[in-house]
Amino acid sequence: MVIPPPLKNDCFALPPGVNWTPVDDALTQLKSALRCVVSTETVDISEARDLFVAQDVIAPRASPPKANSAVDGYGFAGSLASAEGVVRLALHPERAAAGVPLQSAVAEGQAVRILTGAQLPEGVDTVVLQEDVATDGQEVVFHGPLKAGANTRKAGEDVNPADVVLTTGQRLRATDLSLAASVGISQIECFRRLRIGVLST
Repeated sequence: MVIPPPLKNDCFALPPGVNWTPVDDALTQLKSALRCVVSTETVDISEARDLFVAQDVIAPRASPPKANSAVDGYGFAGSLASAEGVVRLALHPERAAAGVPLQSAVAEGQAVRILTGAQLPEGVDTVVLQEDVATDGQEVVFHGPLKAGANTRKAGEDVNPADVVLTTGQRLRATDLSLAASVGISQIECFRRLRIGVLST
């Protein structure tokens, strides 16, 4: 006697012993079986947008490379403003700017004009916002307390040397290229673009 199978009434049903493969599993299997058919090339970061990274990229240096100011303001030793009350500091005659570090040290009891991105001079570990300061060109005056290290960025706060900043297979966006530039990388090993031909018949 022939015995019929249970009624499923499902046009997507598979024969006994055959199962559906979940999409994620199918994609994983597909990716594991793929092999790259293009070679690699070294590309300047100005030309690398939308290319794919061919090998992990390691940061050769920290970002930022040196402790610097996060704001425009006045830099000084943070211990001078740790208590409540008015703080008066003599104004250093020079200033520190991004790319133009101050060559001299800032003495105890002094503050120096410092711009965003400027390397913290010797003797400075804290910055007060320029909006919070009154000055007559000879001294700066502001209200404490201000936490030591305020309004500054530490060396390596974003990236440390030897960190992996770009990974193999990663598609390069503008933000990725900015990150690479910030740690001194000017060229990236990328997969060459695929060349596709279309024959219309």
